[in-house]
Amino acid sequence: MASEKPMDRPLPAAGDGDIDTPARPEADEKRITDIASYPSEDSDEVKDFPWRWKLTALVCGVALSWGSSFSENTLGPLKSTMIKQLDINNSQVSIRHDIVTIVENGRPKTNPPKYGAISSATSLVNTILPIVGGYGLDHYGVEWGSMACSIAIFLGAVVSAAGSNNDSFTLVVTGRVIMGFGSTVIETCTSKILAHWFQHKGLGLVYGLDLSIGKLIVLIAKATAVPMRDATSFWGWALWIPAIVCFANLLQNILYVWWARSRPTWTHMPTGQRLAREESQRERPRGESSETPTVDTMESARRFGALPDWGSLVRVPRFFWLVACTQILQAGVVGGFNGLNADIITKTRGSTAELAGYTSAVQQVIPVICAPLIGTFFDFFGYRMMFVSLTSTIWILVYCLIGFTQTNALGAMIIASVASTMNALPFLASIPLIVPNQLELGLVFGIWKVFNNSGSVIVDMIAGRLQDITPGGTYERVIAFFVAVKGLEFCLGLFYGILDRK
Repeated sequence: MASEKPMDRPLPAAGDGDIDTPARPEADEKRITDIASYPSEDSDEVKDFPWRWKLTALVCGVALSWGSSFSENTLGPLKSTMIKQLDINNSQVSIRHDIVTIVENGRPKTNPPKYGAISSATSLVNTILPIVGGYGLDHYGVEWGSMACSIAIFLGAVVSAAGSNNDSFTLVVTGRVIMGFGSTVIETCTSKILAHWFQHKGLGLVYGLDLSIGKLIVLIAKATAVPMRDATSFWGWALWIPAIVCFANLLQNILYVWWARSRPTWTHMPTGQRLAREESQRERPRGESSETPTVDTMESARRFGALPDWGSLVRVPRFFWLVACTQILQAGVVGGFNGLNADIITKTRGSTAELAGYTSAVQQVIPVICAPLIGTFFDFFGYRMMFVSLTSTIWILVYCLIGFTQTNALGAMIIASVASTMNALPFLASIPLIVPNQLELGLVFGIWKVFNNSGSVIVDMIAGRLQDITPGGTYERVIAFFVAVKGLEFCLGLFYGILDRK
């Protein structure tokens, strides 16, 4: 936030004309975070937040999504239990899982026709919500936005767990949808918190830690789902314990909001609402002596008003739009392979479904260790965009080994885990550098998520169609499509690197 001391200074003379000069857009584009972060212009020695504050923000920010992630990933191992206890069939379990996946991760699957309307509705919400939620975080503040998300996650977890008491399929589904409204935006809260408190320094390490801990939560959730179910005669504890974790997450979020609001004013994250209020206070003396509003006054009112300013989309740097548009299929290809690799291993190597599942799970292990190390490499040496080409090369190797050879699938999955470590991190660590303005960062992360979600839908449709037209329903054409998309990404990574150097 802007400090109180600069606001107490006398306004420049009228002849200076510096209050409403066109220099404002450049400050908004490149320097707004720095301007809003320090108490005065002459405090050059204050270049960063204390490490004690940084570590507190890191722990609280990374922990925001633990509850939703833990609750979501306990569902897979409970499939057979839910079929029995809720008296449903595999199609209904698939629908329940698909709705959760659509709302929480943007990964829609193929649904039977009678559930198409539900699936489409939740997919539409997930397409709009990240952008609307991101803009809300920018305008009203990440503290209140994260509180709203945590409350939605907790309420959804409770409703879903209550369904286990009544063996109600409807309550379980409703709870997961409610939870999805919060979990869709909570990740953007984490991204904004880390970018603000670390001031675009060391972002590779902190985002790597976020990815690493997220993978660890997934492994813990999947490993403990069945023991939680079997701990007592009531299977619903496998849903109630994650709900309790979500409640602990809510308490932790309340603690973070109190802590962040109790810091000095100059450390507060800038918001559109507060800047609008400060702009109005600065413009009031000029407005009293002017018969008509100035152009900059109208621009400020439009830009930081209560209603969304879609002009923010135009102010987003063009390089971000280039990366977002050209990467639309890449995350979908990786997600599609992650969802299909167990079945591919089963069909190409004759493994049992259980063994194939264990083999594919190896992909989650290495990122827990390697993600922070790779992020630290980015911080010290750079080459983020060059890693895009390197990662695509590794994915091509994995796809060829799994789809076109009979090599041991375990080795291929270990290689895939290395690629998975480097897949999203270069972009996550680069977005706050491409768009350093905190008043646009939530919107930008929302746009990035929407592009990834849309790409997942497109890739799922293409992969399903390719498998349908392949004789015997095998995966040769699907794998060839994945290889082609990653081959394109190899070229794009080199192109990004050239533009980045310029």
